[in-house]
Amino acid sequence: MGCAVLPVAAADLNDVLTEFDRVQDGMLTISAEFTETNTSALLNEPIVATGRFFMTKPDAICWEYTTPEVMRFVISADQYTGYFPVRKKAEKRNIQRWRDQLFRFFGVGQGSAELGKFYNIRLREADEDSYLLSLSPKRRRVKKRVDEVLFWLDAKTYLPRRVEYRAVDGSGRTIDFKEIRLNPDLAVGLYHVELPDDVTITDGFSGLSGISAEN
Repeated sequence: MGCAVLPVAAADLNDVLTEFDRVQDGMLTISAEFTETNTSALLNEPIVATGRFFMTKPDAICWEYTTPEVMRFVISADQYTGYFPVRKKAEKRNIQRWRDQLFRFFGVGQGSAELGKFYNIRLREADEDSYLLSLSPKRRRVKKRVDEVLFWLDAKTYLPRRVEYRAVDGSGRTIDFKEIRLNPDLAVGLYHVELPDDVTITDGFSGLSGISAEN
């Protein structure tokens, strides 16, 4: 998109957010491969998952997990659908009241003004490859759960290369993105989940566990 890379020594928060907002404003769709790492004091080893991520603004997201278990989580038109084909289980729920919080969690498609309503944003570090933004919750109920959210923005594209969520209890979730494509053509049916007849459907959104921490 021809974004100017700011000299590292001269970079400040306002300059970085201006470029970040310009990219977000021009974003219609995005796709990427991801690696998700979950850590917790209850886990002997981190849980690592891989897959692909898709988003169409303003309100459609799809996470397709390929390892360690095939899963698919879709949000479209305020409806969440989670599908676990190996378990022959699925879950559905209207998430209208949580939609904005869920999209803030992903940090993609949200401008700095929207993020700034709920987080204090500061520039922690800058180098030739990325800018590291630290987001700390403003709301008291969120502070009880979330300690900090970190965004590593690519210094050339101003898209998130890594997002890390640090919980107050010491657990964490890190999502590393690669092969990011801005404004690709995405199929209309991408956000439709076809469920076989033998699938048990429940009401809930356990597949988004942790993402709804603001609620």
